[in-house]
Amino acid sequence: MTTARGPASTLIPPGPHDGRVVVLTGAGRGLGLVTTQTLLDQGAKVVANHRSPSDELATLAEKYTDRLRLVAGDASSDEVAAEMAAEARRFGRLDALIHNAAITRDQPLVRMPVEDWDEVQRVNLRGAFLTTKHALKIMMRARYGRIIYVSSVTAWTGNAGQSAYSASKAGLHGLAMAVAQEYSSYNVRTVTFAPGALNAGLGAALPPAQRRRLSDRSLLGLGEAQPTSETIAFLASPAADYINATLIRADGGMRY
Repeated sequence: MTTARGPASTLIPPGPHDGRVVVLTGAGRGLGLVTTQTLLDQGAKVVANHRSPSDELATLAEKYTDRLRLVAGDASSDEVAAEMAAEARRFGRLDALIHNAAITRDQPLVRMPVEDWDEVQRVNLRGAFLTTKHALKIMMRARYGRIIYVSSVTAWTGNAGQSAYSASKAGLHGLAMAVAQEYSSYNVRTVTFAPGALNAGLGAALPPAQRRRLSDRSLLGLGEAQPTSETIAFLASPAADYINATLIRADGGMRY
């Protein structure tokens, strides 16, 4: 069945996220920003969380005034996580949560201040816990929900200088598996999505030597944000409703 959007002569098939509401953290830049655009293109209403202003995200908010809500602040704040859930309620539902927010404080472990270690775990892991906690309250009542944790291939392969980041991203999979055990009876599914190094976001910010090393370890080199965002959107869509409690890697064939 087709849906008219605009002139009667122009019929556009409904997108995979038409009528759905998605909460996305870390939406200001990189993969999060591209994923926001992809979800909007596919018909979703999006609650997009960001830590700092982004001209690109602000432009999207102006264009999609009826389908995009911005929530500024750190996703590891209980107040910010609650605000994201409240915005989803204003849309009338919450179909999917995508936890993408992440930071890194790269340096050899013996030189790493404990404050840097704690900061990485706070944003990357505590943020996932809090956003999940608030999202579940809506999903349990609706008896439906999808939760996508954007991890990293470094959680399984490791990467020199990224002990805090790798540990936090590995923790996301443990969280995903536990949440699935607890809430699958409410029709809530979880997936850990582990991309490899991308030409965007944190991957683009890596030193050139480290980028070359990661590229050489993948059979397909560095990845691109757009196809990666489309995979995330698929995992959050009804087409992936039988995918649950599992890890999906998209790293081009990363070798240890």
